[in-house]
Amino acid sequence: MSWYESAVQKLDLPKIELFIKAGSDGETIGNCPFSQRLFMILWLKGVIFNVTTVDLKRKPADLQDLAPGTNPPFMTFNGEVKVDVNKIEEFLEEKLSPPSFPKLAAKHPESNTAGIDVFARFSAYIKNPRKDTNEVYGRT
Repeated sequence: MSWYESAVQKLDLPKIELFIKAGSDGETIGNCPFSQRLFMILWLKGVIFNVTTVDLKRKPADLQDLAPGTNPPFMTFNGEVKVDVNKIEEFLEEKLSPPSFPKLAAKHPESNTAGIDVFARFSAYIKNPRKDTNEVYGRT
């Protein structure tokens, strides 16, 4: 039994495994904001969890069997596979709730979507190869 499994069992905590995109070297944590977000949520909740970096160029067969057709991030929670980042966040907030774990969800849920339009327009503005058409991204 690993130290992780031993700690989870002794502390009666859920067994959480987070699978995230690996960096360019195939081993370190990559630059995926969704992977980093889930990592931060689990870390801020104060749970013990195991992280596995997944090299997308050499994705192991056992991971393809675990979450077929899915790229990281995804996780297992007590053996149950979760693949949708937004649903994972909601699930973690529900399962890892006060008083044992801190509440991280926004006080006003609508604030989660407030910046989506701004981000989408900014992203399109940055990626636009035709700078003469950028004024369309400044309007609402």
